[in-house]
Amino acid sequence: DVLLGKIGQTDDAHLMRLGLEYLPFSFSRRHGDPSRPWNAFSIRVRDEDDRPIIYYEGNWRDIFQNWEALCISFPEYLPGVISVFVNASTPDGFNPYRITRRGIDWEVPDPDDPWSNIGYWGDHQIVYLLRLLDATDRFLPGEVNRLLGEKWFTYADVPYRLAPYEDLVLDPKATISYDGSAAANSLSHVDRVGGDGKLLRADDGEPYLVTLVEKLLVAALTKLSNYVPGGGIWMNTQRPEWNDANNALVGFGLSMVTLSYLRSYLDHIRSLFRRANIEEVAMSRQVADWFSAVSAAFGEPPAEITDRSRKALMDELGRAFSQYRISIYESGFSGVTPVALEAVVGLCDRAIEHLDDTIRGSRRTDGLYHSYNLIHFAPDGSAVSIEHLHEMLEGQVAVLESGVLTLEERADLIDALFSSGMYRADQRSFMLYPARHLPSFLDKNVVPAESVAGNPLLEALLNAGDSSVVAVDADGCFRFNAGFANRDDLEARLDRLTDDSTWSSLAAAHRETTLDTYEQVFRHHAYTGRSGSMYGYEGIGSIYWHMVAKLLVAVQTSALEAKNTGASTATVERLTDAYWRVRSGLGFNKTAEEFGAIPIDPYSHTPAHAGAQQPGMTGLVKEELLTRTAEVGVRVVNGEIRFDPLLLRTNELLEKPEQWRVYDLALKPTVVQLDEGSLGMTICQVPVVVSVTRADPGVEVVFADGTTERQSDLGVGRENSARVFARSGEITRIHAFLPDAAAQTVKPLVTETT
Repeated sequence: DVLLGKIGQTDDAHLMRLGLEYLPFSFSRRHGDPSRPWNAFSIRVRDEDDRPIIYYEGNWRDIFQNWEALCISFPEYLPGVISVFVNASTPDGFNPYRITRRGIDWEVPDPDDPWSNIGYWGDHQIVYLLRLLDATDRFLPGEVNRLLGEKWFTYADVPYRLAPYEDLVLDPKATISYDGSAAANSLSHVDRVGGDGKLLRADDGEPYLVTLVEKLLVAALTKLSNYVPGGGIWMNTQRPEWNDANNALVGFGLSMVTLSYLRSYLDHIRSLFRRANIEEVAMSRQVADWFSAVSAAFGEPPAEITDRSRKALMDELGRAFSQYRISIYESGFSGVTPVALEAVVGLCDRAIEHLDDTIRGSRRTDGLYHSYNLIHFAPDGSAVSIEHLHEMLEGQVAVLESGVLTLEERADLIDALFSSGMYRADQRSFMLYPARHLPSFLDKNVVPAESVAGNPLLEALLNAGDSSVVAVDADGCFRFNAGFANRDDLEARLDRLTDDSTWSSLAAAHRETTLDTYEQVFRHHAYTGRSGSMYGYEGIGSIYWHMVAKLLVAVQTSALEAKNTGASTATVERLTDAYWRVRSGLGFNKTAEEFGAIPIDPYSHTPAHAGAQQPGMTGLVKEELLTRTAEVGVRVVNGEIRFDPLLLRTNELLEKPEQWRVYDLALKPTVVQLDEGSLGMTICQVPVVVSVTRADPGVEVVFADGTTERQSDLGVGRENSARVFARSGEITRIHAFLPDAAAQTVKPLVTETT
C-alpha cells in the first residue's frame, strides 16, 4: 500500500501497472506431476550467491489456484493478483500457458517433439477470475470499484491466430495457427525491454493500456461468442476444458461447466457495474463494436430452441467475434469510444436469461445436470443438433455455483449425487464419472452385418476380394481396415476409389453411408480421451480429489447462504448435513487403510484398483484452505471478520487446556493459553481464540498497546478487520465467545445405510 501510494502521486499509468503486478512471492508450481514431459519447471528461492529472491513460475491454472488460497492470508495482494490475471489475457480473450515473474510464456510448435502442441487452455478462466473478484469484494470492499475506470491494464500479445468462424465450423479441431513473425517481433522487444515486450503495444511503442471494465467485458464476450443454445460453450481452441482427461472433446465438445460459471460471472460483474461510480468508460473501438454486435444477438428473450434457431444465433455470435479477431490481428486497436456501463449491464441481463434457459433445460431425469455435450453440424450448414454425454461430477459442481438453482434444488441435486453411479461407497466419495465397462479387444471394430449388406460399395469390394475398406476375419466378422487411424484415412481411401473408374460411381453414391457406419462403429465424435479409456489419472473408476474438494466448496457456500438468507430450518439442516457427508469422504476422516496413503497428505486421485496416487501440492490443498475457516467458525463478509458457528463442531474444541505456540508478524514466538472448550487459529498471522461459553457472547480485540475492545456483536468491525488484513501489527489477538448452543454436536461418519 505504501508503494502504490507513492506511485499514485506520480500520475504514471505504466508505473502503476507495474506496481500492481509487483507480487513478492517466492514459491510456485507448474503441475503436481513433474514426470509429465511438458512439466519441466524450477522452484528458485535463492540466486547464485545464495541470497533470497522473488521469483515464481507456473502453468496458468496452477498459479492462480494457488494464489487464491494464498490471498486468504495476504488479502491486500488481491488487486495485484487480478492485475496479473487480466494483463495475461489476450485481445481475443484467452490466456497464455505459463506465467512467470518475468512475464507470460506460450507453447511453440515443434515438429520434432510429439508432445508439442499449441492452443488456448480455456479451463478455469472465468471461474478463477470470478473467485478473485469475489474474494476482493469480501476482504477489500470497494477496491475493484475503484479500479474499474482506470487505464492501468493491458493485453498479452500471444502469437496465436484463431481461424475465421466459417473455418472453425468446417474443422473445429484445427483452429489456431502460429504467427512466427509476430513471435519473433515480440522476442526482439523482450531483448530490449524485458517481459513487457510480450504485451500488445500502442503506436508509441509502450504497452497498450485499457480499463479494467474492458478487460472484464472481453473475458465475457469471448465466452458468449461461443455460446451454443441448449448445449454450452463451444470448445474450439485446440486445448481442453477444466478436465484434461476429457481432452478429446476439443472441437466438437460443448461445456456446460464453463456456461454455468459464465452465468455466475455475468451476475457478479452486473452487480459490480451497477454499483460503479462511473457512467461510461472509454473502450477500444473494436471491442465496442464487438460488444454492440453481441448485444444485438442477445436482444430477444430466449425462445424455443430448434436446430435451426440454434445455428442462427451461433452464426450471429461467431461472425461478430470473427470480424473482431480479423480486425485486431491485421491492424490492432485504433482509438477509443465511450460505452455506457448501463449498456453493459443490459447485455448481462439478456445473456443471463439465455444461459438460465440452457441450464434449466440441461436437467436430466435422474436429477443431475448435463456437464458436456457434443455438437453436430448439418451437412448443408443450416442447423446444429446437440448430443448429450454421460453424467460428470464437474457439471454438478458448476451448476451448484451457477446461481440458477434455489437452495432446495441444490439440496435435491446433492441427494441425487449420492444416489448416482458416481458415488463410491468404499471411499464415501465421488468419481468424476460413473465407471464404464470397456469392450474386449476382439469386440472392437466390428461392423454390423446389416450395415455391410445395406452398402453396395462394401459388398462389391468384398466380392472382388478388395479389403482396403472392410475385411472379414477368421470368425466371419466384418471389420474396417486396421490401417485406418481415423476418419481422415477412410476419406482418403474413398477419394482414391472415386478416382478409380471401376469404383467411382459406387464410391460417390455410398461415401456418406460408409463414413456414417465408420462413426457408428468407433464413435470418435464422442471419444472423451483418457477418461474413457484408462483406469488411472482421472480415468475409469477414479476419484479425483480436487474435484471432490470443489464440491465441498460449493456445498459449503450453499449452506452458509441458506443460513444468511433466512431459509427454513429444514433447508439449512439439509445443506449442512450434505456438507458433512461430502467432508466425511475426504482425507483426515479416514484411516490410512481406507485412504491407501497417509490421510493428511494431499493426493491427486484414487483409482478403483488401488489406494491414493500421486502425492503433491494438488488443487485439493487450495479448496480445503478455502473451506477450513468456516469449519472453525470464521467468515469474512463485506470487509469484516465475523464468527458464525453454523459449521463449528464440538469435537474441534479442546478437551483440556493447552499452551499454543505461535509466531507473530515479526516471526517471534509467543504462547497463547487455550482453555478447555476453545480452539486457536490465525487470521493473517493474528492469533484468534474461539470459545464456547454460557456467558454473554461477543468478541474481544486486544491491541498492541495493551488496550482491549469488546462488543456483543459476533463481528470484529471493518476498521479492525482492515488492520488485521493489512498485517499492521496494531492487533495482537482476537477472542470470540460463542453461545454454547451454537456448536453442532458431532455426528458419526456417514455410512452407506444413512
